[in-house]
Amino acid sequence: MNRPWRIWRNVAYLLLVGVAIGLVVYWWPVLAGIWREQALTFVGAVAIMVCGTLVQARNFLVFLDSPVRLRVRRFVTVWAWGALANYVAPFQSGGIAIRVAWLGRHKVSVTDSLLATWRQLALSLWVALAGLTIGLLLIDDPRARWPAFVLFLLWLATFFMRQLWLKWLESMKRPAWLADRKQLMHRAVTGLTLGGMLGVIAQYVLGTLLLYWVYAGFGASIGFGQALILACLVYASSLISVLPGNLGVTEAIYMLGGHGFGLDLAQAGALALLIRAAHIATNLLVALVGMRHGESGFGTRHD
Repeated sequence: MNRPWRIWRNVAYLLLVGVAIGLVVYWWPVLAGIWREQALTFVGAVAIMVCGTLVQARNFLVFLDSPVRLRVRRFVTVWAWGALANYVAPFQSGGIAIRVAWLGRHKVSVTDSLLATWRQLALSLWVALAGLTIGLLLIDDPRARWPAFVLFLLWLATFFMRQLWLKWLESMKRPAWLADRKQLMHRAVTGLTLGGMLGVIAQYVLGTLLLYWVYAGFGASIGFGQALILACLVYASSLISVLPGNLGVTEAIYMLGGHGFGLDLAQAGALALLIRAAHIATNLLVALVGMRHGESGFGTRHD
């Protein structure tokens, strides 16, 4: 990444943080009142996110094609620290670096770690396309049928493109430099087991339940179809988060959704900040509990 782009990205990130802090200070009496009323909503959001963190950590280990056996109970702490590290680096690079470093201490190669990340992200995007299709059909709006049909065709196209890619790899002999990496490219699109797919689907189900719980707690007129669409949009946007923590993008999605479901500006802002605070609190809780029980793995190696 060139230096001017990094500068603009960092400036945009700092501006967003500054604007968020300024708005919170300006609207503090209103926001504080809303949050006091939504204490149970916050606790429920944290509980659902803890389950989501466990599922994501488990999914990663399913996609990890390595002879080393690792326990989800230990790895979930690393996943939580990685989620927090994403707040200081773009493109989820902070979390990826932490996972690669931890797995390296457990004799897992960098290639295996990155391939597991790629599989998880690719399958998540594929499931998001299916989720958006289902969500559009669930809202029972005739105008949503054509977008749902287009997304379904795109979902099918990605499936067949994978099959064509595997057949092309089998017969590829030239160019030589690419043929030498044929096995690596083959591994990148395989290892997507049924268990891994069900795990990613469970992740989206939890994300949908989370948003339905929070929006319903704020009194928004939301259905499961709308919650599923929002969850898919948030997950898909986080896969290519240019700003650390996808700051600003997820808040925009939450606030626009809240406005569409009948919330006023203060309520929508309070909702978006509540979800962000719940995400940070969840990962801090999981990380600190793991450290308390000596399961982080950063101090000693557990083979």
